[in-house]
Amino acid sequence: MSPESQNLPAMEDNDMRYFPRWEVSNRVSYYLEGENRPHHGETRDISCAGACISGVQEILPHQKIKVTIELSNHVKIDLKANVLWVKTEGDRPVMGLTFYDTPDTTQDLILKHAFELDRDRFVRHLFKGWENVGS
Repeated sequence: MSPESQNLPAMEDNDMRYFPRWEVSNRVSYYLEGENRPHHGETRDISCAGACISGVQEILPHQKIKVTIELSNHVKIDLKANVLWVKTEGDRPVMGLTFYDTPDTTQDLILKHAFELDRDRFVRHLFKGWENVGS
C-alpha cells in the first residue's frame, strides 16, 4: 500500500449503506464540467457507488465532475460523479459524490482495494445478518 493510501479507522459496523464505504486517504484530481484545469484533494472514504472528498475548490451541489483517484502508486481510476452535498470544514470544502456510468472493471478495482485494506471487515459487511442462517 502506498503512503498516499493510508488505512484510516475502518467503516462503522452500523453503516447501513448498500455499498459500504471505506475510510481512506487517496490523492484525487477532479475537473469541473467544461473545464480543463484540474483541482486537487483527497478521499475521506470511497465505495463502488461514491466517495467523500476534501478539496481546494468548492463545487456546487448537482454539478457533474470527472474524478481521478489514486488507489495506489500504480492504480488510478477515472470516474464520472455528481456532487450530492458540499460543506466546509476548517478552510476546506468537503464534498459527497455519487458515481455514475462506472464500468464493472472500475467497481471491481475499488472492491479489490477495499478487500486488501481490511479483509475481515469487508467479509463481515458482505455477510452481515447471515450469522444464524442454517443454525
